[in-house]
Amino acid sequence: MRAPAAALVAAAALLAVVFGARADPVRGERVFQRCFACHSVAAGEDKLPGPNLRGVIGRRAGTLAAFRFSPALVAAGARGLVWTRETLDAYLADPSLFIPGTEMGLPGLRESDDRRDVIDFLERRTP
Repeated sequence: MRAPAAALVAAAALLAVVFGARADPVRGERVFQRCFACHSVAAGEDKLPGPNLRGVIGRRAGTLAAFRFSPALVAAGARGLVWTRETLDAYLADPSLFIPGTEMGLPGLRESDDRRDVIDFLERRTP
C-alpha cells in the first residue's frame, strides 16, 4: 500500500513542477492595466477600441456581437478558434504571429508569468 501512495504523491509533485502553480489573478489585474485603454471586463462596457473581454474564455474568436473584429480574427473564429487558456497564451505572446492580420496594437506580453496572470484574471471574469 505504501508504494502506490508514494507513487501518487510523487506524480502529483511532478505535475505541479511541470505545469506550475496557478497564476495570480490580483497580479493579473495589475498587468491588465496595460490593456485598459482598449479593453474592459465590465459588463456592458462596449464603447472601446477593443472588444470587451468579460467572458472571453470559451468564446469563439471574432464573435462578440457588440464589436466589429478584423477580417483575420473573424476568419480564425470561422475556422474554429476558441479562446482557451492555451490559445490566449499563444495570442498574447505575439498577436500578429498567432493571427496574421489582427488589428490588435499590443506587441504581446513577452513574460509567460504576465500572460498566465492576465489569463487567470480574465478567467475569473467569465460569467
